[in-house]
Amino acid sequence: MVLFVNSDITIYNKYYDFTSGNDMYQRTVVKDVDWQGKRNATVSNTGLLLADSIVIIIDKLENYVSPKQFAKLSDDERVNYFTLAMGDKIVKGVIDFEVLGISPYRIADLEKDFDDVVNVMSSRPLSDHWEVEGK
Repeated sequence: MVLFVNSDITIYNKYYDFTSGNDMYQRTVVKDVDWQGKRNATVSNTGLLLADSIVIIIDKLENYVSPKQFAKLSDDERVNYFTLAMGDKIVKGVIDFEVLGISPYRIADLEKDFDDVVNVMSSRPLSDHWEVEGK
């Protein structure tokens, strides 16, 4: 169970559309997650390096499949599932923006028009939830 529910999120899963020959994004809303900002510091011989990231804690859900399984799903099957893979986008909040691949409905438009859009950098399953890190 997520410890501190403070947000809903919208996940945009990237997939290749063989019909159009383009990368497309499927939108899935996930309710009741823990969205946390995190600052990482690294000391090197050139000084202090700071990097901000986001950690999202998501309860395990029945409609999750692994990134490799997600890539194999047909168009009809894909709409019933989501995944957490590098290259996917997560937006804080419930977003009804559909990425269609043409202006003004491109992934770049999503990033330009909405706050709190993060790129999934990693995800790891824990006992009853996932921990997703993004930038």
